[in-house]
Amino acid sequence: MICYRAAVASKARKSSKAATKPAANAAAKPKRAATAPVTRARPMRPTRPSLPPPPAPPPPPQPRDELPAPRDVARLTRYGERFGPHKIDVRLLPLQLPVGSGALALFDPAAPKSWRVLDRPAGSGAFRVMLSIARDERGAERLAAIVIHVGRPPIARWTVAHYRGQKKPKSADQLPRCTVSGGWLALIDAGEGSPGVLAVPEGVVGVQPIEVPLTDGRRALALPCGNGEFAAYWAVDLQDKPICLVVDFDVFTQKEWKARPV
Repeated sequence: MICYRAAVASKARKSSKAATKPAANAAAKPKRAATAPVTRARPMRPTRPSLPPPPAPPPPPQPRDELPAPRDVARLTRYGERFGPHKIDVRLLPLQLPVGSGALALFDPAAPKSWRVLDRPAGSGAFRVMLSIARDERGAERLAAIVIHVGRPPIARWTVAHYRGQKKPKSADQLPRCTVSGGWLALIDAGEGSPGVLAVPEGVVGVQPIEVPLTDGRRALALPCGNGEFAAYWAVDLQDKPICLVVDFDVFTQKEWKARPV
């Protein structure tokens, strides 16, 4: 009996110790209260002063009051283009046409009264010169056009070249033309005015142009084009700046202009 009571008392003491141990631990180590996470404020970046809006682009220039080209002049500048039995060959010359005044002039070297100054400014510089040559099936050659490169493509449109002091033509039947009766047409810087009569070979000899130096320092470019009344055309870009000048020597018939290869 005494052993049984001693066992019960021992079991009771162990249960009491087990019950009081967690409470003692809780009193010894109190739980921390839950706190919200601390967020650090980002440093403020220095603000830049607001810039004024960019200026508005200038309005595009108004096109010059020039008659549109009545024919596809660009065909005269393309190698291999065909006009009936003729085929276009293009040759870039090693010489250049110097222009310092910004204006070009055309005239018959044997007829000073044929002097014509182009109304549109061409700019200044040493301009490249290209020949457009019509070659037939037998190999015979004629000068179809002269091309003076004064700017850079792309080409937006073609217009008729007008002359200073002349009224604008109303139709393609009234195109401004330069009359040639001595077989040669000359192009030159218009700055110092007409040079008078220029010495050139008699008649037309082949298709090769010649340079004629003047006493005032200018150099004229004379072209063996044959006799006729010749019109000139401008190729211009979207900003209405000239790209090239083409003088058509009218070697093709209207039928050859209309005929296109199949």
